[in-house]
Amino acid sequence: MINAVIIEDEKYAARFLIDLLEKVAPDLVVLEVLENVQDSMAKLPLLNPDLVFADIQLDDGVSFTIFEKLLWKKQVIFITAYDSYAIQAFKVNGIDYLLKPCDEEELKIAIERFRNNHINQLEKNLQSAVQSLMGYHKPTFKERLAVTIGSRIISIAVQDIAYFFFANRVTYLVTTAGQKYPYVESLDALYHQLNPLYFFRINRNYILHYSAIDKIENHAGRVITVCILPAAAEGAITVSKDKISEFKYWLNK
Repeated sequence: MINAVIIEDEKYAARFLIDLLEKVAPDLVVLEVLENVQDSMAKLPLLNPDLVFADIQLDDGVSFTIFEKLLWKKQVIFITAYDSYAIQAFKVNGIDYLLKPCDEEELKIAIERFRNNHINQLEKNLQSAVQSLMGYHKPTFKERLAVTIGSRIISIAVQDIAYFFFANRVTYLVTTAGQKYPYVESLDALYHQLNPLYFFRINRNYILHYSAIDKIENHAGRVITVCILPAAAEGAITVSKDKISEFKYWLNK
Protein backbone atom coordinates (compact mmCIF):
# COMPACT_ATOMS: atom_id res chain seq x y z
CA MET A 1 0.00 0.00 0.00
CA ILE A 2 1.32 3.46 -0.98
CA ASN A 3 0.11 6.44 1.03
CA ALA A 4 0.14 9.61 -1.05
CA VAL A 5 -0.74 13.29 -0.80
CA ILE A 6 -1.69 15.57 -3.71
CA ILE A 7 -0.74 19.25 -3.61
CA GLU A 8 -2.93 20.96 -6.22
CA ASP A 9 -5.00 24.16 -6.14
CA GLU A 10 -7.21 23.30 -9.12
CA LYS A 11 -10.05 21.00 -8.03
CA TYR A 12 -10.62 19.64 -11.55
CA ALA A 13 -6.91 18.79 -11.94
CA ALA A 14 -6.87 17.05 -8.55
CA ARG A 15 -9.97 15.01 -9.42
CA PHE A 16 -8.50 14.07 -12.80
CA LEU A 17 -5.29 12.87 -11.13
CA ILE A 18 -7.17 10.84 -8.50
CA ASP A 19 -9.19 9.10 -11.22
CA LEU A 20 -6.03 8.38 -13.20
CA LEU A 21 -4.26 6.99 -10.13
CA GLU A 22 -7.14 4.59 -9.51
CA LYS A 23 -6.43 3.12 -12.95
CA VAL A 24 -2.64 2.91 -12.88
CA ALA A 25 -2.01 2.26 -9.16
CA PRO A 26 -4.99 0.66 -7.36
CA ASP A 27 -2.79 0.03 -4.30
CA LEU A 28 -2.22 3.79 -3.86
CA VAL A 29 -4.31 5.68 -1.31
CA VAL A 30 -4.67 9.47 -1.51
CA LEU A 31 -4.68 10.62 2.10
CA GLU A 32 -5.57 14.24 1.36
CA VAL A 33 -5.52 16.96 -1.29
CA LEU A 34 -3.74 20.12 -0.08
CA GLU A 35 -4.41 23.32 -1.99
CA ASN A 36 -1.72 25.79 -0.95
CA VAL A 37 1.74 26.26 0.52
CA GLN A 38 0.52 27.23 3.99
CA ASP A 39 -1.71 24.18 4.52
CA SER A 40 0.93 21.88 3.05
CA MET A 41 3.59 23.19 5.43
CA ALA A 42 1.31 22.46 8.39
CA LYS A 43 -0.20 19.13 7.36
CA LEU A 44 2.40 17.30 5.29
CA PRO A 45 4.64 16.31 8.25
CA LEU A 46 1.59 14.99 10.12
CA LEU A 47 0.29 13.01 7.14
CA ASN A 48 3.83 11.73 6.43
CA PRO A 49 2.99 10.13 3.04
CA ASP A 50 5.27 7.76 1.13
CA LEU A 51 4.86 9.83 -2.03
CA VAL A 52 3.75 13.37 -2.93
CA PHE A 53 2.23 14.55 -6.22
CA ALA A 54 2.70 18.30 -6.49
CA ASP A 55 1.78 21.11 -8.83
CA ILE A 56 4.39 23.88 -8.80
CA GLN A 57 2.46 27.15 -9.12
CA LEU A 58 0.00 27.48 -6.24
CA ASP A 59 -2.18 30.42 -5.17
CA ASP A 60 0.17 31.47 -2.38
CA GLY A 61 3.55 30.59 -3.90
CA VAL A 62 5.50 27.71 -5.42
CA SER A 63 5.51 24.21 -3.95
CA PHE A 64 9.34 24.10 -3.87
CA THR A 65 9.06 26.30 -0.76
CA ILE A 66 7.26 23.48 1.07
CA PHE A 67 9.93 20.87 0.48
CA GLU A 68 12.85 23.22 1.06
CA LYS A 69 11.55 24.55 4.39
CA LEU A 70 10.45 21.12 5.64
CA LEU A 71 13.76 19.57 4.48
CA TRP A 72 11.53 16.94 2.87
CA LYS A 73 13.34 13.64 2.25
CA LYS A 74 10.62 11.56 0.62
CA GLN A 75 9.97 11.34 -3.10
CA VAL A 76 7.93 13.87 -5.10
CA ILE A 77 6.40 13.62 -8.56
CA PHE A 78 5.81 17.08 -10.02
CA ILE A 79 2.86 17.55 -12.38
CA THR A 80 2.73 21.04 -13.85
CA ALA A 81 1.80 23.12 -16.88
CA TYR A 82 5.28 24.68 -16.93
CA ASP A 83 8.40 23.09 -18.45
CA SER A 84 10.95 25.54 -16.99
CA TYR A 85 11.35 24.17 -13.46
CA ALA A 86 12.97 20.79 -14.13
CA ILE A 87 16.37 21.46 -12.55
CA GLN A 88 14.85 22.94 -9.39
CA ALA A 89 12.40 20.03 -9.19
CA PHE A 90 15.16 17.43 -9.08
CA LYS A 91 16.92 19.39 -6.31
CA VAL A 92 13.98 18.90 -3.92
CA ASN A 93 13.60 15.11 -4.21
CA GLY A 94 11.67 15.21 -7.47
CA ILE A 95 11.85 11.80 -9.16
CA ASP A 96 9.81 12.79 -12.21
CA TYR A 97 8.49 15.90 -13.93
CA LEU A 98 5.25 15.46 -15.88
CA LEU A 99 3.47 18.07 -17.94
CA LYS A 100 -0.29 18.67 -17.77
CA PRO A 101 -2.50 17.15 -18.97
CA CYS A 102 -0.92 14.10 -17.38
CA ASP A 103 -0.51 11.10 -19.66
CA GLU A 104 -1.63 7.74 -18.23
CA GLU A 105 1.43 5.84 -19.46
CA GLU A 106 3.88 8.50 -18.20
CA LEU A 107 2.18 8.51 -14.79
CA LYS A 108 2.43 4.72 -14.65
CA ILE A 109 6.18 4.89 -15.44
CA ALA A 110 6.71 7.58 -12.78
CA ILE A 111 5.01 5.48 -10.10
CA GLU A 112 7.03 2.44 -11.15
CA ARG A 113 10.16 4.57 -10.74
CA PHE A 114 8.99 5.44 -7.22
CA ARG A 115 8.51 1.75 -6.42
CA ASN A 116 12.00 0.90 -7.69
CA ASN A 117 13.61 3.79 -5.80
CA HIS A 118 11.73 2.85 -2.65
CA ILE A 119 12.94 -0.76 -2.85
CA ASN A 120 16.48 0.37 -3.68
CA GLN A 121 16.49 2.65 -0.64
CA LEU A 122 15.40 -0.19 1.61
CA GLU A 123 18.14 -2.37 0.15
CA LYS A 124 20.73 0.38 0.65
CA ASN A 125 19.67 0.81 4.26
CA LEU A 126 20.07 -2.92 4.79
CA GLN A 127 23.45 -2.98 3.05
CA SER A 128 24.59 -0.01 5.12
CA ALA A 129 23.65 -1.78 8.33
CA VAL A 130 25.44 -4.97 7.24
CA GLN A 131 28.53 -3.03 6.14
CA SER A 132 28.66 -1.17 9.45
CA LEU A 133 28.59 -4.46 11.31
CA MET A 134 31.39 -5.80 9.11
CA GLY A 135 33.56 -2.71 9.50
CA TYR A 136 33.08 -1.71 5.86
CA HIS A 137 35.45 0.94 4.50
CA LYS A 138 34.16 3.46 1.96
CA PRO A 139 35.83 3.38 -1.46
CA THR A 140 38.30 6.14 -2.26
CA PHE A 141 38.07 8.25 -5.39
CA LYS A 142 40.50 10.46 -7.25
CA GLU A 143 41.05 13.89 -5.73
CA ARG A 144 43.54 15.09 -8.35
CA LEU A 145 44.44 14.10 -11.90
CA ALA A 146 47.85 14.57 -13.51
CA VAL A 147 47.86 15.98 -17.04
CA THR A 148 50.94 15.99 -19.30
CA ILE A 149 51.43 19.03 -21.54
CA GLY A 150 54.57 18.66 -23.60
CA SER A 151 57.39 18.40 -21.06
CA ARG A 152 55.24 19.70 -18.20
CA ILE A 153 52.98 17.83 -15.82
CA ILE A 154 50.20 19.69 -14.02
CA SER A 155 47.88 18.41 -11.30
CA ILE A 156 44.20 19.35 -11.48
CA ALA A 157 41.85 19.00 -8.51
CA VAL A 158 38.65 17.12 -9.38
CA GLN A 159 36.50 19.98 -8.08
CA ASP A 160 38.04 22.13 -10.84
CA ILE A 161 36.97 19.70 -13.57
CA ALA A 162 33.74 20.49 -15.43
CA TYR A 163 33.59 17.41 -17.65
CA PHE A 164 35.41 14.83 -19.74
CA PHE A 165 34.58 14.03 -23.35
CA PHE A 166 35.77 11.71 -26.09
CA ALA A 167 36.31 12.94 -29.66
CA ASN A 168 38.51 11.87 -32.58
CA ARG A 169 39.72 8.89 -30.55
CA VAL A 170 41.06 11.14 -27.77
CA THR A 171 39.79 11.69 -24.20
CA TYR A 172 39.74 15.35 -23.12
CA LEU A 173 39.49 16.97 -19.68
CA VAL A 174 37.77 20.38 -19.52
CA THR A 175 38.20 22.58 -16.45
CA THR A 176 35.66 24.97 -14.97
CA ALA A 177 37.87 27.78 -16.30
CA GLY A 178 37.43 26.48 -19.86
CA GLN A 179 40.88 24.91 -20.32
CA LYS A 180 40.96 21.72 -22.39
CA TYR A 181 43.63 19.04 -22.01
CA PRO A 182 44.06 15.59 -23.60
CA TYR A 183 44.00 12.83 -21.01
CA VAL A 184 45.61 9.41 -21.24
CA GLU A 185 42.83 7.21 -19.83
CA SER A 186 39.57 6.15 -21.46
CA LEU A 187 36.18 7.33 -20.20
CA ASP A 188 35.47 3.76 -19.04
CA ALA A 189 38.58 3.70 -16.85
CA LEU A 190 38.02 7.24 -15.58
CA TYR A 191 34.43 6.70 -14.56
CA HIS A 192 35.34 4.10 -11.94
CA GLN A 193 37.87 6.50 -10.39
CA LEU A 194 35.47 9.43 -9.95
CA ASN A 195 33.03 9.99 -7.11
CA PRO A 196 29.56 9.08 -8.48
CA LEU A 197 27.95 11.68 -6.21
CA TYR A 198 29.45 14.39 -8.41
CA PHE A 199 30.20 12.77 -11.77
CA PHE A 200 27.79 11.06 -14.15
CA ARG A 201 28.30 9.55 -17.59
CA ILE A 202 25.30 10.79 -19.55
CA ASN A 203 26.27 9.05 -22.79
CA ARG A 204 29.21 7.18 -24.32
CA ASN A 205 31.11 10.44 -25.01
CA TYR A 206 30.56 12.60 -21.91
CA ILE A 207 31.15 12.42 -18.15
CA LEU A 208 29.82 15.53 -16.37
CA HIS A 209 30.47 17.07 -12.98
CA TYR A 210 27.19 18.19 -11.40
CA SER A 211 28.35 21.81 -11.21
CA ALA A 212 28.87 21.92 -15.00
CA ILE A 213 25.14 21.55 -15.66
CA ASP A 214 23.63 24.86 -16.78
CA LYS A 215 20.22 23.79 -18.06
CA ILE A 216 18.25 20.56 -18.46
CA GLU A 217 15.44 20.30 -20.98
CA ASN A 218 12.83 17.55 -20.88
CA HIS A 219 11.37 16.95 -24.36
CA ALA A 220 7.96 15.30 -23.96
CA GLY A 221 9.41 13.13 -21.20
CA ARG A 222 11.23 10.93 -23.71
CA VAL A 223 14.38 12.89 -24.59
CA ILE A 224 16.51 14.88 -22.13
CA THR A 225 19.19 17.32 -23.25
CA VAL A 226 21.76 19.04 -21.06
CA CYS A 227 23.50 22.37 -21.66
CA ILE A 228 26.85 22.60 -19.87
CA LEU A 229 29.39 25.25 -18.92
CA PRO A 230 31.91 25.67 -20.39
CA ALA A 231 29.76 25.04 -23.46
CA ALA A 232 30.30 21.88 -25.48
CA ALA A 233 31.21 22.26 -29.15
CA GLU A 234 27.98 20.61 -30.27
CA GLY A 235 25.76 22.64 -27.92
CA ALA A 236 23.19 20.68 -25.91
CA ILE A 237 24.12 17.08 -25.14
CA THR A 238 21.56 14.29 -25.25
CA VAL A 239 21.26 11.86 -22.35
CA SER A 240 21.30 8.26 -23.59
CA LYS A 241 17.78 6.77 -23.44
CA ASP A 242 18.97 3.87 -21.31
CA LYS A 243 20.41 6.33 -18.76
CA ILE A 244 17.45 8.70 -18.35
CA SER A 245 16.03 7.05 -15.23
CA GLU A 246 19.49 6.70 -13.67
CA PHE A 247 20.26 10.33 -14.53
CA LYS A 248 17.11 11.57 -12.80
CA TYR A 249 17.93 9.45 -9.77
CA TRP A 250 21.49 10.88 -9.73
CA LEU A 251 20.16 14.44 -9.80
CA ASN A 252 18.15 13.62 -6.70
CA LYS A 253 21.02 12.19 -4.59
